[in-house]
Amino acid sequence: MKSKGIILIMLFALSLLRVSAQEQADTVYVFRFVPNKDIFYLSFSGNDRELSRLETCIKQHREAIIAGDIPLRVDGYCSSTTDEKKNLTMARTRSSRVKSELIIRTGLTEACFITQNHSGEGNYVTIRLAVPASEEQTQAARMAEEHERAEQARIAAERKAEQERLSKERAAREQAEREKQEKLAAEEAARMAEAEQTPPGRNAFAGWYAGIRGGVPFGVSTLSSFGVDKTRAGWSAGIYGGYRFSAVLSLEAQAVWGQVNLSARNCCPGYWLGSDGNFYEAAVAGMTGWEWHDLKSCVFMQRYGAQLNVNLLGFFAATKGSRWTLELSPHLYAAGTTADLSSIARDAEVMAGQAKWHLGAGGNLQAGYAVTDRLHLGIYTGLTYLTGQPVSGTPENLHKANYIWESGLKLGWSFGHKGKEDNK
Repeated sequence: MKSKGIILIMLFALSLLRVSAQEQADTVYVFRFVPNKDIFYLSFSGNDRELSRLETCIKQHREAIIAGDIPLRVDGYCSSTTDEKKNLTMARTRSSRVKSELIIRTGLTEACFITQNHSGEGNYVTIRLAVPASEEQTQAARMAEEHERAEQARIAAERKAEQERLSKERAAREQAEREKQEKLAAEEAARMAEAEQTPPGRNAFAGWYAGIRGGVPFGVSTLSSFGVDKTRAGWSAGIYGGYRFSAVLSLEAQAVWGQVNLSARNCCPGYWLGSDGNFYEAAVAGMTGWEWHDLKSCVFMQRYGAQLNVNLLGFFAATKGSRWTLELSPHLYAAGTTADLSSIARDAEVMAGQAKWHLGAGGNLQAGYAVTDRLHLGIYTGLTYLTGQPVSGTPENLHKANYIWESGLKLGWSFGHKGKEDNK
């Protein structure tokens, strides 16, 4: 009985040894990759030593691996980006590069591998294989397990550091983008404020300026543009140039040419004008003459003079730097006129005029707006009173008035001092 017990114990011990010999232990090999890269660098982080260790193991169990008894389990990891799809794509590429290196070096095939890829957890590829365990291998497996735990701890630390780095980079990008948007918004607000109003105390339009002008004049004299038959408008065009001293004052010279059209007023159309230049109640026998209401005067006018502009908005702090101007503009001209009388009914000239010169004085009311720091537009209306004989070229009769009323537009360009101010 005692001998049978001993035999049973021995059989049980042998069975335990057989089971132990048949147990398999996982061996793990780790290959590391540079963040954001999928190239397999052998010289990076001990990859060459790890590959050499794996080659030795594969050579020992090559037949079992090729037969499929010991599969190589490949796990690819990538945490380089915050996009899961991009991480998986890079992890797949990294796994393929490690497998290709092994296939070239050991002659294995793709069928020898079981591959799985992961987003996150680090930037590495692991290869696991289960080989029969001996006592030495068990000890090696235990050491490998300790090594793996250490590696996992290191990987976790790296993953945490990587996540912190990505988080800091993302925060820095968001902060930079916010600052950029705030800067753009501030620049746009400043630009709009500058476009609307020049900063107080600065006159953006100081200095020389020049431009063109055009208008519609009406004359009132012995004849009038507001005739008994209809209103006759004229035309004018000219140039000007001047200097702005401040937000209030500017002085300019002008040269204007144009035409004024006049005919009989509604208060005195019944007269008869004789060729001797006198008015009569009726036609004089034997004298050439014309019915007063059948005459019109076409007057060519040229004016040369100076105009002082006083900007009323420049007297107030709130509007001193405004792009708008509202000016009172007294002016003084030397005006030349040549008036030709013709018949309204036949539109035929009856008396050619001679050039006459007048002293003209008056003023304009004008409003302007600076479209840019250089370009400005204006609109004006005003009166110019003329000395001497009637501008209509006819004898003076009943009416002493002798003036031109004109309204029009101005387009100017300011040369200014801006370049000098910037240099300061």
